[in-house]
Amino acid sequence: MTEDIRKAVIQTISERFQLPVYGQSVPRGGKKPCFTVELKGLEQKRLLGRRMARKVTFEVNYFCGEEKTAAAEGIEAVDGLYEVLLIIGENEKFAASGMKHEKTADGVKFTVEYEYHIVFVDEEEDAELMERLKLNGEEMVGYEEEIQQGTAE
Repeated sequence: MTEDIRKAVIQTISERFQLPVYGQSVPRGGKKPCFTVELKGLEQKRLLGRRMARKVTFEVNYFCGEEKTAAAEGIEAVDGLYEVLLIIGENEKFAASGMKHEKTADGVKFTVEYEYHIVFVDEEEDAELMERLKLNGEEMVGYEEEIQQGTAE
């Protein structure tokens, strides 16, 4: 799931700004202005049963093209990042739980957090079937009978 979120962040930034977006750091000879997206942290907290809450933190760096226009470019980039990274994803949507930025010597460092829940499923564990329902003394169709009727046909 974390990789899906990372890909959605990269795709969202790329579509909005039409600039190169690199996965880790700017490669040698990379074009500027550009963005980098780096996974900074992943936390997992246990909830009830097999449920877990995860928080993933990404650092998005914007590197300005020229020093003369760095301030204006940085402000525009920050405004755009707050706007487009609020909700990301196409099929599965993720909303940012926290965002902040700070100015750096060569651009802007933007931090965004996404939280999601997961459930671990034990494939070996047998699920208990529901019992038959009795309504006014009359036995109703139970879960077990529905399965048998569906497989018999």
